[in-house]
Amino acid sequence: MRWNSAMVVVILLAVPVAASGAEIPDSIDIQAMRAEALEHLKAIVRLDTSNPPGNETRVTEYMAGKLREAGLEPILFEPKPGRGSLLVRYPGTGEKPPLLILSHIDVVPADENQWTVPPFEAVERDGYIWGRGTLDDKGMAAAELQIMLTLARSRVELSRDILFLAEADEEAGGDEGMKWILENHPDQFDCDMALNEGGRVIREQGKIRYVAVQTTEKSYQDFSLVARGRAGHSSIPTGDNPVNRLVNALQRIAGIEFEPELNSVTREFFQELAPTFPGDMALCATRLENPQDSRHCAQVLAANPNFNAMLRSTCTPTLLEAGVKNNVIPSEARANLNCRLLPGTDLKDTLKMLRKVVDDENVAVEFARPPNSKPDPSPTDNDLFDAIRTVSGEMAPGIPVVPYMSPGGTDSTVLRKRGIAAYGLLPFPIAEEDLRTMHGNDEKIAIDSFTWGTEMLLRIVLEAGRVETE
Repeated sequence: MRWNSAMVVVILLAVPVAASGAEIPDSIDIQAMRAEALEHLKAIVRLDTSNPPGNETRVTEYMAGKLREAGLEPILFEPKPGRGSLLVRYPGTGEKPPLLILSHIDVVPADENQWTVPPFEAVERDGYIWGRGTLDDKGMAAAELQIMLTLARSRVELSRDILFLAEADEEAGGDEGMKWILENHPDQFDCDMALNEGGRVIREQGKIRYVAVQTTEKSYQDFSLVARGRAGHSSIPTGDNPVNRLVNALQRIAGIEFEPELNSVTREFFQELAPTFPGDMALCATRLENPQDSRHCAQVLAANPNFNAMLRSTCTPTLLEAGVKNNVIPSEARANLNCRLLPGTDLKDTLKMLRKVVDDENVAVEFARPPNSKPDPSPTDNDLFDAIRTVSGEMAPGIPVVPYMSPGGTDSTVLRKRGIAAYGLLPFPIAEEDLRTMHGNDEKIAIDSFTWGTEMLLRIVLEAGRVETE
């Protein structure tokens, strides 16, 4: 076992208590743990870490103080002033490789004028905590912080070290977060499994329907469109307005019909969940690869936006830029096109296709960022996935636990490229309509969902790290 003196837990007088299965040891007061986790969530939501500029150090300082009080000594990373990340280790016996649990502590900006509550006050209302980051991803960060505090105080004996990483800059590509940490401190990541955001515990009408564990994700690729024309006075149009060219190009792209396609992960997802779907969706989930039914069934399942995004690639304009004055025709107009492409998609072929669709020599279409290949999906036959199955069966008996391809991107891709089997699971039971508040207005998390999910996460860690007894 490799020890790092900066991460070693301060020795406490309490005798370690071995964890048996996913059971909660008597040394842990689960109700007190749930309540404390909720207070941590409120506290870090109130620390505005909108990216840009980030200011994630506000959260790492808060977390570091709590961890030190519990006898843990975190490592703080700050590649630039204010861009803080935190890593801390709870030591096990070393019988098995460490498990990494991680979350990002930056959030996307919020337009306060579009919210019904202030986005950074963690307002408690109608059984929810409202605020930017409650779902993405400060809920996970607060729960994982609580797990580390609970382990340290109870001195539970585990067969593996538990690493907790609270990272900066995930929402803007990770150059000041995960990428920087792995490039500059690779020796700290001696784990072979990781639990991150990206999966779902879906509930409908108060009942949990299924647990979707992210084992892969779509490729994230931005393309830039730059339309050029003739600048001039708006009172004398020349017919060569780049804004019109850009609008026409985007309309052509909007008309692209990406074909539905299954891969090993989505195939298993729909096959296993088919019995839980209503009406035509249940039948169609089993007939997506039937040539006679595939197109119709894809349309049926596409009624659920999440399923539609799992079945096909998508390209969506997200940023527009043009003009300098109300009465001036600009010489240039720009757009960012955010594409989420199915695994295995050739990005260079996608670029060629977009150029062909735009079909305008005065509109340049280029990669906005260098294209990256995607690693293979994480396997479903290891201790962590087994632990998720076990705990799900104990806390919500009979529900399906299925592999999932997330439409959104996470830092699990970076970990998979390093050979770490990474999984995504937001453990808080949630309805589809609440999921859509991520990156939107009035983001919120149900209080009962958050506390239930915090317990689920603790149980998964205990199960994945349990000490084998003869």
